Parts: sequence; C-alpha cells; structure tokens
Amino acid sequence: MEQIQGVDFDLDTARGVMDSFAAACGVHCRLYTGDGKLLYEQGGTSDGCAFCRKMTEITGTELHCEKVHLYGAYQAERFGGRYIYFCPSGMAYFSSPIVVGGAVAGSMVGGPVLIMDIEDYLASDTLPKNHVPRAYFDHFREALSTFPQMEPARLSHLSNLLFAVTVYISDSSHTLFLNQSGQAQQQTINEYIQQLKLRDNVSPYPVEKEQELTSAITQGDKATAGRLLNEILGHIFFSTGGKLEVIHARVMELLVVLSRAAVYGGADVEQIFGLNYRYLREVERMNTPDDLALWLANILDRFTALVFDLVDIKHKDVIYKAIDYMKRNYPNKLTLEETAAYINLSPSYFSKVFKEELGCSFNTYLNELRIERSKRILLSGSASIVEICDLVGFEDQSYFTKVFKKITGVTPGKYRERRGRIDPRKERG
Repeated sequence: MEQIQGVDFDLDTARGVMDSFAAACGVHCRLYTGDGKLLYEQGGTSDGCAFCRKMTEITGTELHCEKVHLYGAYQAERFGGRYIYFCPSGMAYFSSPIVVGGAVAGSMVGGPVLIMDIEDYLASDTLPKNHVPRAYFDHFREALSTFPQMEPARLSHLSNLLFAVTVYISDSSHTLFLNQSGQAQQQTINEYIQQLKLRDNVSPYPVEKEQELTSAITQGDKATAGRLLNEILGHIFFSTGGKLEVIHARVMELLVVLSRAAVYGGADVEQIFGLNYRYLREVERMNTPDDLALWLANILDRFTALVFDLVDIKHKDVIYKAIDYMKRNYPNKLTLEETAAYINLSPSYFSKVFKEELGCSFNTYLNELRIERSKRILLSGSASIVEICDLVGFEDQSYFTKVFKKITGVTPGKYRERRGRIDPRKERG
C-alpha cells in the first residue's frame, strides 16, 4: 500500500479502480488530494488540460483549472457525493469525494466531456468569451474531436458510477474519527479552563477573542480559528458553571458569529445560511458540553473551508448549467424562476449573477437564443412566420417580429427574402 504524506487513503487501490473506470467508460480521470493537488491521472481519450493549455497559449489568460476541480469536490460533498460542473472552457466534468474518518481526504474527477456537437460548441460564445480570435477556431476543432461526446443523461449515469467508486475507496471510521477528535478537543478546552481558574478576574465573555476568531475565519486560517474557538468554549463552560441551557444559548450566538465571518471572508451567502438553518435545528440534540464543542468545531471546519477564492468559478458553473438548460428548453414557456430552481439558486441571486457574467438580463439572452434559432429555420425551410414563432418559444407573432427586428435590424420576412444577408448600416440607420 503506497502512502504519500497527507494522503489518508490507499493510493494504489484508488489508482487501480480509477484506471478501470476510465477504461470501461472512455473518459479521462484525475485523482486529487483534499486541498486540490493533483495526485494521479490516467485513461480516457484525451488530455483535457491540453485544451486549456492551448487556450492559455493563445490568449495569455490563466484558467485556474485546479480551483475549478476543488470547487467541484466541495460541491460534490455538499450535494451528497456527486456533482456535475463545467470548466471555464465549457467542458463538463463530474466529481465525487473520498471520505476518510468523516472528512474529505481527496476526490476523483471524470472529464472532460462534450455535451454538444463540435460545431455548436464553436458557434457558442465560449471561445469569444475567453478572448480566442476566430482565426484560431480550427485549432480547437481538432482538439474537440478527441473528447467523448454524450447526452446529459449518460453523463449523469457516469457520475453515479464514479460515486460508487469513491465509496469503495472511502472508509467507515467516522465514529472513531469523531471520538479521537472529541478527546483531543476536550483536553484542549480543559487545559484552558485550568488556566482560567488561576486568574483573579475572568470577564463574562472574551469579546477580543471573538474578534480574533472572526479575523481568522475571514482569512481561511483553520488552525488559528480552531484554537480560538476552543478558548472561547472553555471560557463559556467555565463562566456558566456547566449549565447546559445557558451553554446552548451561547453556542447559538457563536454559530451566528461563525457564519457571518465566513460570509465576510467571501463564502457564498446562500450556502452559509442554508447550512445555518440545518445547524440551528441540530443544536438542541446536543446533550453535553463535549457534544456541543465537537459539533461546533466541525461547523467551524466547514465554514472556513468555504472561505476560498472560488466565487468566480462558482458563477461560471452556474452560468454554464443555466445556458445548457435554456438551450434545451427555449421552445417552451421558460422563466427565470424555473431556471433558477433548476440550478438551486434563488431567482434574485441568479438574476444578479447572470447579468454580472453575461452583461445582459435573462430575458435578453433568452430572446437572442430564440432569434438565433429562428434565423436558422427561416433559411432552412418553408415554415411560416407563425409556425417559426411557435417553434422557438414566442407566444405572440407581433412580439416575435419586434424582437427579431430589434436584434437583426430587419423583419423575419425580409431576413428570409435576403437569405440572411444584412447590412446593419442600412437597416438600423
């Protein structure tokens, strides 16, 4: 059994099952440590990073793929062990965590996978958004031909299989891990309580330590934050005389402090508050000070782990998923609320992120998507304007014509008559 410092699972076994998965499924796979360092990659039909290296070579823009996959691993742990996401180049990946002792010790990542035709990819705004000149598009056409192409449904099945593989690598020593962690924390807190007993005057609450704790969390400093949390808990246990109902109240106040600090540090607001809601329901089930201390320490670990510079990557992932959903559902009566629900965001937050990333509103993008599709139908068949209006998701022909002219400069009828040849200077005045 090969071991690498900081890696708590059987690396040889992980490599073996990952090679089998890659060979059976025809996708490239990677193995990462819990903090996002690449341990091993093997199999599949292409080197996904070669595509990104080409992108960087042409544009001079670093794509930060490691952060993308670290984000995927965190989301996989959050969403029950599996997560499908998109890289800055628009390729789909899927990730599952390796859990050892109740903590994420690593992750496996499958991909890249192309879930659209090559020509559709080249016609999308992915390369232009990454500042790739059109003259270089053919360089990417060849690279794209090496990627596995599949429907989203098959990608979901592969994600399920990868989850099963990581479960095989993970251990079942969660209880032992909690016991060991609890004993170590209890000893640390007891030592601090003994120090307090030697002091003449002890304040009711260490406000200055809470401020230091907030600072450590905002900086993602787990070690310092953990030490300060134990000292604050020791102070609470000592000053309350061990009264559980009072400790409960102080711990709930501390939970709010932890969550606010994580938000100030850059963690996602909705994710933090969603976890808070769950934790506030759990706190009443903690029956001893030791249980409360360990429970709060685990929350601290989770919150500080979320204080990473992954906001931009999260937004890109959200946008790719939203656009994919819009492209598959634009012929229907599609709303911002429905799309936001699909990607698990509130409508207001999704609307804000969408506009920040794409520079236009959801409805503007949806109209442009529908008009692009209508242009193809106008030039490729004899369907009437009314039929085309219905095919691309507009409910009213006059509104369709108005939007079409606003975007192209001509009416649908003139566009068809001129076979798509438009002189914007003449049409738009």
